[in-house]
Amino acid sequence: MQAAKTFSILFACGLVAGCAPAPAESGAEGVGYGADGYETELATIDSIMTAPVRDGRIAGASVAVVHRGQDVAVRGYGWADLELGVATPEDAIYEIGSVTKQFTSAGLLQLQEQGLVDLDAEIGEYLPDFPTQGNRITVRELLDHTSGIRGYTEIAAARPYFVRRVPRDSLLALFASHPFDFPTGEHEIYNNSAYYLAGMILEAVSGVSYEEYVEERLFGELGMEGSHYCSETEIHEGKVKGYDVGEDGLGHKGFIVHNVPFSAGSLCSTAKELAVWLEALHGGRVLSEDSYRQLIEPGDLNDGTRTRYALGLATSDILGHRALHHGGGINGFLSESLYLPDEELAVVVLVNTAGPPGPSALAREIVKAIVGDNTPAPMPFAFDGDLTWYEGTYGGPARAGEAVVRVVADGDALTVVMTVAGGTEIPADRQRPDTLAYRGGTTFSNGDQLLTFEGGDVADVLRFDVVSGYTIMQRR
Repeated sequence: MQAAKTFSILFACGLVAGCAPAPAESGAEGVGYGADGYETELATIDSIMTAPVRDGRIAGASVAVVHRGQDVAVRGYGWADLELGVATPEDAIYEIGSVTKQFTSAGLLQLQEQGLVDLDAEIGEYLPDFPTQGNRITVRELLDHTSGIRGYTEIAAARPYFVRRVPRDSLLALFASHPFDFPTGEHEIYNNSAYYLAGMILEAVSGVSYEEYVEERLFGELGMEGSHYCSETEIHEGKVKGYDVGEDGLGHKGFIVHNVPFSAGSLCSTAKELAVWLEALHGGRVLSEDSYRQLIEPGDLNDGTRTRYALGLATSDILGHRALHHGGGINGFLSESLYLPDEELAVVVLVNTAGPPGPSALAREIVKAIVGDNTPAPMPFAFDGDLTWYEGTYGGPARAGEAVVRVVADGDALTVVMTVAGGTEIPADRQRPDTLAYRGGTTFSNGDQLLTFEGGDVADVLRFDVVSGYTIMQRR
């Protein structure tokens, strides 16, 4: 629960950028600094970020927004520690979860530049003992989530490994023995096991630990002094506490040992330093031109279908703007890191609460405040046949197990509802149909999701693209 606490200022505070006022009852309400000329935008960002803190939905958050080289906002909000009433400073350190993946990909691309690894080589060249179950898997297919390997975060038997430090081979053996979700390259399913293997390859070819490589050759090169490989035992000055959301409100986060997320999600950083990373990565200071092109080039399936996920980065538009982005989630923490290349806009939102509203929604509101909402309007529905052509139940592989959706014609519109997720049937009273927006041809959208139907007399295939996954579903 949120404990209100107000501190007095112990020294005089002059008109200096970054000088923090005493925290309000809801903690910091924009402690940090911003650029001249962005006062209106800064006030909007403060409004966006303070609302969920004041409502008690999140403990605290940090934001960094850089637009065309200007620090629009580097700010802290809410509480870094609820029990001690410590307000969030501008340089607070968070666990960033899957935002880690782009660092793993960048490291492997650097090693490819040095001739130490080939992303298009089979993983057996670097991990000869890993059983591929008859599949040919390249390093690149680990990074774009098309390997078909079952993610260990979706294996119930892996849960005990999350809370005790065990040899890496133990977890590896567990997911290596699990049947693949699909033949390599047939679908795309978000996969932490694949990035675990990618980190092992990085260590094998570089000759140093993953932790050493990232801290010395990525963080160190960019002066990211607050960024590091996370630890459940070490003390790092400036690290905020993480919280989960339960029936009674906020509570302490669940425990996890950091040899488990590893190269899929075990890095810690600050909002400002992640913005530094985004500016450097997308500004040509981390990778060669060819390596950067590979980093942001979406993967493809065996049938030539192009996905919207590249190598540790999603490539889907945000509010109509071309974007390169990735979120992260780990016990007690959620993160969003995005870059709009056409607007030269970097936005990082870090939250020390694993619950709604997520940082992705907050980041989108910030994008809207800085560069506007260019989301294309739905096209007029122009299908001249019978809408029942689309109707049906479709299913296929998805994260944690099978997914099934039902498509229904409702007047002059189509609705879709998820009936099975992760192999588990969703109770009828929790099934919520969404109305699809028409995007031309036989393609529709539901937020960021794209649904494309194929067939003859009736649609018998649904291509279901959720950015972090692309499943070719069959009519049931």
